[in-house]
Amino acid sequence: MILIVDDNDAIREMQVAVLESANYSVREAANGTHALSLAEESRPQLVLMDITMPGMTGYQVLDRLREKYGNDLPVVMVSALPEDEERDIALARGATDYISKPFDIPSVLNCVKHFLPDAKAA
Repeated sequence: MILIVDDNDAIREMQVAVLESANYSVREAANGTHALSLAEESRPQLVLMDITMPGMTGYQVLDRLREKYGNDLPVVMVSALPEDEERDIALARGATDYISKPFDIPSVLNCVKHFLPDAKAA
């Protein structure tokens, strides 16, 4: 299962639609608290998460996921923050990778295929 975390409904829904059309099992959360709840219910195989969200930031959620799962859970930060600055910060904070917004569909699918090469269709 892939967990999509983004407070922007349109972006989250687009990611869900793309991944479900590629036969991936997807759950979605609009905020960090909900994301942690979903991760507690069922451990995701991959998390695609925005950095800037109200309440809990993506980095705060990342910290909690790292406490629970260590580095065994790939967490890709997806953000509109300037890539040249934010990519290094995200990786230093424990993110597995970084995708810039706006992103194209092939880049999201390539990222998922990279981290979940043996994922079975939903």
